[in-house]
Amino acid sequence: MLRRCIPIRKEQISQSQAYILIITFIFGTSLALVSYSESEQDTWISMLISLAFAIPIVIVYGKILNNHPNKDIFQILEYLFGKIVGKIIGFLYTFYFFHLGAICIRNITEFIQLSSFPDTPQYVTTFFIGALAIYVLKSGMEVIARVNKFVFPLLIFIIAITLIMAIPKVDTNNLLPLLENGWLSILKASFSNFSFPFGETVIFLSILNSVKEKKKSSKIYLKGLFIGSLILLSVAIRNILILGFPILSSSTFPSYDAVTLIDIGNFIRGLEIIVSIVITIAGFIKVSICLLASCIGTARLFNFPDYKGVSAPLGLLMMSVSFILYSSTMHMIEWIKIYKYYAFPFQVILPIFILIVTKLKKQKTPSNN
Repeated sequence: MLRRCIPIRKEQISQSQAYILIITFIFGTSLALVSYSESEQDTWISMLISLAFAIPIVIVYGKILNNHPNKDIFQILEYLFGKIVGKIIGFLYTFYFFHLGAICIRNITEFIQLSSFPDTPQYVTTFFIGALAIYVLKSGMEVIARVNKFVFPLLIFIIAITLIMAIPKVDTNNLLPLLENGWLSILKASFSNFSFPFGETVIFLSILNSVKEKKKSSKIYLKGLFIGSLILLSVAIRNILILGFPILSSSTFPSYDAVTLIDIGNFIRGLEIIVSIVITIAGFIKVSICLLASCIGTARLFNFPDYKGVSAPLGLLMMSVSFILYSSTMHMIEWIKIYKYYAFPFQVILPIFILIVTKLKKQKTPSNN
């Protein structure tokens, strides 16, 4: 009887749709908010270190799903730890996914207000982004995946164009001197870059069980991680080469500020407008994924027949919470420094523990038989 109460999602997405979702999720709000203040011109080194740390962690994520191919993270938790403990940990993950969605909404609306519509109240853009996310989610996970796959080539094309057009503006001296602030600052920055955005891909533990090709979660994770990190690394190096320091360390949205300086002669200008569109679309996809994961978690917790039924109330609540998260833009930037400690248990400690318990349970199962 218990299994009948657990919501069952019959939706399926392809392997390519899955890793493209991961790529878009990784560079979503990160295009606008990657911090350069800790390691300055060595930020690209810190990003490579964070990628090296992320590889074994996403392999852990993939192995968890490979060992439970038809279950999402919430079902896995109940299977491993029992109904009570499993639901408690599932609630914590649901809260984290929900909170992350609210953070992303605020990041996007803050960016839109400061870069494009300074006189427009944030609740206007919040409503449109949140309402659109609810509408897409009501249509189902497959629609989110298809929409993302449709806009993805456009996003990559625009990013590539800005990278190419930035070449005349670069100054290689901005990368020097290497290791000026020492390895400690680089390691601190790599911790931040891991938690935001690489570690946030833990959210796909609630989604990738819907991929048609089973037992390929690790491959999907790694492919999405490598391509997404390559895009972020390219953008970070472009920003350093164009803006340099101390300008970059004081910039709230470095990618936007860097692109404003790009022009070809007197006839190609205003690239910041299309870059704003890229950041907004990618951020919207990230919000939709966060809302999807938190809706799935809520449905699992309360044994609702379908996650779509809670999408509207959760979406409205997520929009409301985004208003009270920060008192100002600077408060939002400061939170990024604290976020890595808050997210670490969800991104690293619990997944490793879950994988260990999975292995132990698999070892005991044959002996019981």
